[in-house]
Amino acid sequence: MRRLLVIVALVAAACSGSDADEPAANTTDESGPTTTTVTEAGPPTTVSLVVPVGDISANHIDPPAVFDQAPSIGGDHYPFWHNCGFYTVELLEGAATHSMEHGAVWITYNADLIGTGGLDTLRAMSEANEKLLISPYPHDEPIVASAWGAQLRTSGAADSVEVMAFIDEWIDNPELPEAGVTCQQAAGVPPDDARTLSDGSQVPDEWN
Repeated sequence: MRRLLVIVALVAAACSGSDADEPAANTTDESGPTTTTVTEAGPPTTVSLVVPVGDISANHIDPPAVFDQAPSIGGDHYPFWHNCGFYTVELLEGAATHSMEHGAVWITYNADLIGTGGLDTLRAMSEANEKLLISPYPHDEPIVASAWGAQLRTSGAADSVEVMAFIDEWIDNPELPEAGVTCQQAAGVPPDDARTLSDGSQVPDEWN
């Protein structure tokens, strides 16, 4: 499958400098003057990837489903999709990819990096937008936002300007092979069940 990768990279590194350039607060106690140096964090690092929709295969296949990107941004995937919502368990990537073909944005998070506040933010985001699929994923960034043909990897907050702009741009993309189809009535019951189907049956173990 031909892949044309157009990389739009926005790498904003934290500024560095000498102690003389950083703000300092002086306090005095019985032992004499002391100096506390305060260093402000730099802006988040973001990297974006865009692949033309027409260059991505969209066949429905049996397992295993293998993708060029992790998390996936499209490709041959399972014939069933995941119900959108906030999950605390990892999802079936072949099903999550099918959800993106329907116009969902798949936000994956590293729970160890975003903290409790970040999880609360993601829950609220999923409640406010029925086309968000949110789940943990073993990547090095706190947040990765993926859509069919596009991805944003960021060290910023879950609801940062960059992430919200990505959602606005890519959700329900009308160019998708299955644009406008529901992100419900399939597999998964948020927050902790990825395998129960809408008829109550379970996704077989071989579909991983």
